[in-house]
Amino acid sequence: MPTKAKGELREYTVIGRKLPTEKDPVTPIWKMQIFASNDVIAKSRFWYFVSMLRRVKKSSGEILSIKEVSTCFPELMKD
Repeated sequence: MPTKAKGELREYTVIGRKLPTEKDPVTPIWKMQIFASNDVIAKSRFWYFVSMLRRVKKSSGEILSIKEVSTCFPELMKD
């Protein structure tokens, strides 16, 4: 089954958390490895999975970091 992604997929590491409140001042941090065509889609997929797994909405959370993971040997992946 073909994917709906446009362009080449890249690997992103997205780190986010639930916003701290008075009731819960220390919140857990979640780190995910996401494959997406750009960083906007990677953030969107992060919130999709977090909402399913942890029941946290985008409005009650924040992205701490998003980084593209570079491939070490791109010449080997051209097959």
